[in-house]
Amino acid sequence: MDEIKVLALGGLDEEGKDLYCIEVNDNLFVVNAGFKYPTKFTPGIDFIISDFTYLRENKDRIKGYILPKGKKNNFGALPYMYKECPAPIYCTKLTKLFFLDFAKQYKQESDFDIHEISLPSKVQIGDYIFEFFSTCSSVPYSFGFSLRTDLGNIVYSGDFVVEYNNSSYFNFDLNTIGKIAENKTLLLMCESVNATKKGYCSPNNRLYPYLQRYFKSAPGRIFIALDDDNFYRLEEVFKICHEMNKKICFYDKETSDIYKLKDHRTKTEPLIPNTIIELENILRVKEDELVILLFGEKEELYQKASLLANNEHELKQIKLTNNDTFILACPPNDANEVIFTTTIDELYRSGCHVNYLTGKMLSKMHAYEEDIKMLLSLLKPKYYFPVEGYYVNLLANAKIAIDMHIGLSHSNIFLLDNGQTLCMNEKGAKVDFNNDGHVEISDVMIDGIGIGDVVNEIIQDRTRLSEDGVIVLGCGVSRNARKIVYGPDVQMRGFLFLKDKDADLILKEVNKLFLDGVNDWLKDTKDFDVNRIQDRLNDAISKFLFRQNGRNPVIKSNVIIVD
Repeated sequence: MDEIKVLALGGLDEEGKDLYCIEVNDNLFVVNAGFKYPTKFTPGIDFIISDFTYLRENKDRIKGYILPKGKKNNFGALPYMYKECPAPIYCTKLTKLFFLDFAKQYKQESDFDIHEISLPSKVQIGDYIFEFFSTCSSVPYSFGFSLRTDLGNIVYSGDFVVEYNNSSYFNFDLNTIGKIAENKTLLLMCESVNATKKGYCSPNNRLYPYLQRYFKSAPGRIFIALDDDNFYRLEEVFKICHEMNKKICFYDKETSDIYKLKDHRTKTEPLIPNTIIELENILRVKEDELVILLFGEKEELYQKASLLANNEHELKQIKLTNNDTFILACPPNDANEVIFTTTIDELYRSGCHVNYLTGKMLSKMHAYEEDIKMLLSLLKPKYYFPVEGYYVNLLANAKIAIDMHIGLSHSNIFLLDNGQTLCMNEKGAKVDFNNDGHVEISDVMIDGIGIGDVVNEIIQDRTRLSEDGVIVLGCGVSRNARKIVYGPDVQMRGFLFLKDKDADLILKEVNKLFLDGVNDWLKDTKDFDVNRIQDRLNDAISKFLFRQNGRNPVIKSNVIIVD
């Protein structure tokens, strides 16, 4: 009989960074390879991925990477992992396009071995059969799967909402799930992001009813700002524009490229037959017939809207007026509520009609309580593993399962931490808490194109720069004459205003500490080790400044030997 292990390297008790490993005997399958966005505590970081040391150590056993969703934060870690841990990649055609575009953008191209799958379908990966079924999510052709084992099926739900009346791009395949349910379900891995919310997600995820209201009251042009990876809402915009005979213009090249990647490269016909207007032709269109779309990641999108509101953008042919309507259809998350609020304020100042949607008005496309109940009632798993979300979400998901009274309890529902291993065999299931059963996990920071180059000291320096500023000191010294031959030069940024009453005194004392330290070093040193004196100067000046005003700026001393 099969020996099975399941563990998460990321995605439990956090938002994003999903990376799940399913091991059946010697076959290792990796589900998702995501990242999470940085917070204010990690300045200068592009994104954060899971430490993949475990995959590196077991790379010969990896039979495939499975990418159920074409969203960059679900696959964005894979280009960085692939060079060290290559294996076949299984995804839909659309996800393949997004993945390759992402790898190119971040200069992480490789000779990827990508296998396109259709939905629904059965595919052999390694020694085992996977059955893929489509789910309704924010990206077209998202899917979940069932993995057949001797002990029963392992089912991964993917991101899903129960919705039957939408387009073929966003199809919840209840028929295939029902056929899978005819066989024994050993383990169900179900998403938890919206598990705390009552009822069904649909129609709380729909933008269309709000668009109907805003379009009817708009006197002139309509601007709509959308997340660049939520194509469900893009289709809703196209639908209402078609119904109300609106012409669509893409605000910039980024917006146009995203549309083309989504639409023209997947099908020969458009998503919905709308009239697309080039930017240079918008003055030839009546204002009440024009809709202008803006795409981007959240903070980037808010900044784009702010520049437009302040007329500081490069597109001089577009300027917000009192006759325009701006719809901000991209609710913030916890990390960017401040910039979201600031953007709304700046849009109001422009004089246009402003409509914005919050997370309470427009839900993320993740399963609510009743969505989860539907899947549980169909599959009736022997074991249950809530995944994806903070602990409060995982716990809420587990409570839903217990309250259904379908044989799930604390003994067969597993709330795990990243790195903990769930082991299953014919004797039962247990979490292995021994050293061999816990994989060491950590965050790896991506900065530019570097992988893990940013250490905590650098993050701390960046935080200090943002809060307390920087002081840079420099001088040139002669080794032969043992004296300062030029300088010193002292520059401060973000530390003190020169008009402050204590600024001159502090600046003079910093200058004196620097000069005295360099002169004493020149008098006594034998090896002229500039690194040692620079560290000593940084430490002395830092301690003085902290005593003076309690601030801790970054100190950078530069002593240059000229001969």
